[in-house]
Amino acid sequence: MNTEKIINKIKPTLLVICLGTMFSLKAQDTLVISLPKALQIALSESPTIKVADKEILRVDYSKKEKFAALRPNISASTSYQRALAKQKMFFSMPGFPSNPDGFEVGQDNTYVAGISATLPIIAPTLWASLEMSDLDIQMTLENARSSKLSLINQVTKAYYMVLMAQDSYNVIKKSYNNTVENARIVKNKYTQGTVSEFEWLRADVQVRNVSSSVVSAQSGVNMSKLQLKMLMGMDMNVVFNIEGSLSDFEARMLGDELSITNSTLQKNTDLYQFDIKSKQLSHALKVQKSSWWPTLSASFNYQYMTMADDEVTVKNYNWFPNSTVALNLSVPLYQGGARLYKQKQLEIQLDEMRDQRKALIHNLEFQTMTCLDNIKKAIEKIESNKLGMRQAEKAVTISRKLYEVGAGTYLDFTNSELASIQAGLQYNQSIFDYLSAKADLEKLLGTEK
Repeated sequence: MNTEKIINKIKPTLLVICLGTMFSLKAQDTLVISLPKALQIALSESPTIKVADKEILRVDYSKKEKFAALRPNISASTSYQRALAKQKMFFSMPGFPSNPDGFEVGQDNTYVAGISATLPIIAPTLWASLEMSDLDIQMTLENARSSKLSLINQVTKAYYMVLMAQDSYNVIKKSYNNTVENARIVKNKYTQGTVSEFEWLRADVQVRNVSSSVVSAQSGVNMSKLQLKMLMGMDMNVVFNIEGSLSDFEARMLGDELSITNSTLQKNTDLYQFDIKSKQLSHALKVQKSSWWPTLSASFNYQYMTMADDEVTVKNYNWFPNSTVALNLSVPLYQGGARLYKQKQLEIQLDEMRDQRKALIHNLEFQTMTCLDNIKKAIEKIESNKLGMRQAEKAVTISRKLYEVGAGTYLDFTNSELASIQAGLQYNQSIFDYLSAKADLEKLLGTEK
């Protein structure tokens, strides 16, 4: 009995502990993601980055494949030949008996097995093409960096989009709560007979309208989170929360503005890739010029063969070796002018790329100045919208008090509430515009986080 009493006494405590543990585990299951964490997950899980890493490995093997051409090329071969009709030999020389029907020569079967090897000694075209491998690796590495910068930009802006959707939802939810409270006040006045039924109906419709906006805002939050999951390479069923709000980034604006004032395009990935392409074209011209030079190679051939008629048994076959060593010199003389015309084409392309590089630099400078201008304008809007949001909130409080004491109209109150919503949304939008422009500028400058 004493044991049962003790158990009955501690049952409520055990229930509280179990419930607390369940809620704690549920809270732990929800992943909280910051911007650095989102970028870390994206750079390790995104298929785009994985493909870029594999491409680097592929190009490295391609380089090794090209260098293999400098080593001896060794091959083994075997063949069998069956004589269906043997050759005939005829004699018509003085001193030899004539044989108008001739006589057959050769054997019914011929077996050959051998090994051969070739080695380039002087190969200017091959040497020049090997130098292209290093440029191919540089281009692949830069493509991987470009993919990384693009992914960082997309994930960063998607993260900011989630923050804006959440903050916008909070603004609309706060407005919804105020609208519900206003409707309650109007209903009380309608019950007391101090306002008309029309005013009460208008307040009730206002609640339903804002309720629809709350649902739309929540849908916007969900969709922005799904987009972020897709870019991060996460399972779409994973539940996570985003850390912070847009206003948290406002305090960093001054330091960010100072750090990006001196912008340079030295690390711009588009410009760097363009320079690598120019080097590749220069090497292609070098390869083309090397085709005018002679080539020298060495070869070795060793064969082991036998010939026998059908009536000869295998053990009586007579095998004999045959081997040769040779040097092969090839001197290009004339190809109808094809090499010269190809060389002229490459030289014109190089001239075109010099002009294209100037145009690219002008375009990148224009984009940089546009981003900087958008950042400055966004900072000005943030200060203005922040002050407007505070004044709008104060106006809502004043209009509510005036309406409660009968000194104001419901229309004035709803107008102030609408102005407060617009001010809050514009404030969030201005911070998002600043962060978005800053992310685009970092991508343009090749800044890696």
